[in-house]
Amino acid sequence: MSARRRLALPLIVLAFVAGGCGEGETERLADDARQRANELRQNARDLRGRAERLRHRLAERVRETLDRLEKAIPSAGELTRPPRRGDASLEAFLTEVLRSVDAYWTATLRASGIDEPRVSYRWIAAGDRALTGCRHVADDDAALYCPGDDTIYIGQAFAAGILRGIRDDFPGQRAGRGRAIGDFGVAYIVAHEYGHNVQQELGLFEQGRRLAAKPFELQADCMAGSWGNSVYRAGKLKPGDVEEALSTAKAVGDFEYLSPQHHGTPDERRQAWLRGYRSGDPSVCRAYSGG
Repeated sequence: MSARRRLALPLIVLAFVAGGCGEGETERLADDARQRANELRQNARDLRGRAERLRHRLAERVRETLDRLEKAIPSAGELTRPPRRGDASLEAFLTEVLRSVDAYWTATLRASGIDEPRVSYRWIAAGDRALTGCRHVADDDAALYCPGDDTIYIGQAFAAGILRGIRDDFPGQRAGRGRAIGDFGVAYIVAHEYGHNVQQELGLFEQGRRLAAKPFELQADCMAGSWGNSVYRAGKLKPGDVEEALSTAKAVGDFEYLSPQHHGTPDERRQAWLRGYRSGDPSVCRAYSGG
């Protein structure tokens, strides 16, 4: 055998051995990848399971808390029509509505053995802005409740727009452009934001919104409707008030189904207000607890 052939034989053997080691290493890496993928899938299942358990626990807490609310229909506080000709301020009307809503929830929670709610408010004048405790800037077109400073912010430009009728920037107003809303539409907004304060007082607001905004927005609509029922029972509703509330509820609905901040469609928000209004029992609002 020539020297060249003697040299080639070990090289062939080494190449074969090296090739075999490469295949083994590849198989090992593939096994590791499959094992890691299985672990990731299991972790994902575990996370979904924990999220589902959290959702059910929260839903149960909402149901238990709202079930404690007795079907007491306290009389609504005095509620007059807002000025049409500037003989009193819109700010005064917003304050009057808030006091009526506050009186309703104070009596309702107290009758159920729950601490009465406390909340601050700020009606932002035209052209003004305010830094909230939630690190948002609220301007004169705002309508929000901030749990960070336990304050309701409503811009007077926003409220004035509702008094005049549906505005162009309401996302759900397609079918009613130009149709007047009116003062009870403003009252609906105040009562809705106060509903968020009640959720916060009951320990539900922050936890719920981390999971989904929609059920807690609809629940606040339902709570606003239950206050509207107290106004009706007190004989203080005027002709057209219910229609004004429903028009506003539809106007602030949206169709952003994929957004985590989707608040509900116009019809869903209308139906949520009606649920509370027709029953007058805030415990029915547990239907929006998600469980």
